[in-house]
Amino acid sequence: MSRYTSLYLLLLLLLVLFSWVGSAYGLMLPDGALLPNLLGPDSVRYFVRHGIEHISAAPVVEVLLLLLMVGAVGQSGLWSHLLSVLHLRTVPSLTRRHSYALRVSMVVFVICVAIVLMGLVGPRGNLLSVTGSIAGGPFSCGWLLLLTVSVVLPCICYGVMSGLWSSEGEVFSAITAVIARRSDYFVTLIVVSQLMAAVQYLGLYQLLGWGDTAISLCALIVYGLPLVRGWRQVV
Repeated sequence: MSRYTSLYLLLLLLLVLFSWVGSAYGLMLPDGALLPNLLGPDSVRYFVRHGIEHISAAPVVEVLLLLLMVGAVGQSGLWSHLLSVLHLRTVPSLTRRHSYALRVSMVVFVICVAIVLMGLVGPRGNLLSVTGSIAGGPFSCGWLLLLTVSVVLPCICYGVMSGLWSSEGEVFSAITAVIARRSDYFVTLIVVSQLMAAVQYLGLYQLLGWGDTAISLCALIVYGLPLVRGWRQVV
């Protein structure tokens, strides 16, 4: 168990204690409601009924796609080759095969980007909304998936054509390596999702007078801190 998981479990226990004491002393929220008791029967029924929904509200899919991209870029060697081309890193034993693989992977990347741009500025605009804007369209909802495809495909092309990977098993093992190394983070996500749900259920945002921006920033910090811990060692 990571230290962040332990920290969030401790915060969750403190919230339970706070809700128990606050409800016993009749602590009122700004909207005039009594602070709920997380140990009360209504609260227990709520969290049992909606526990899975709280987990699904956590950025599980987004993190998976992010780790998939990081794994593909790091494990394929494409990033190191690009840095060597830009004279930012010296990479030994780069052959003509590597250079050819780099050119092909860059062509694949340009094709992916061109397809996305055609969906945004083309005559039909398949990635735009019915009103012709990006907001509310397929691109605004699926941009991370499109980015993942545009990054992972060139990396796979480079890894296969450079001779690094010779089978499907090697490809999938390589691009999912970072996901396997950060499997502990997904346990933390489960704990964090219940912690954030408890904060929302207790109405602590109202009690603190926080707006939507502060709430979003708080969620970003709480979900992001365990992910960036030890990032260099993982990648």
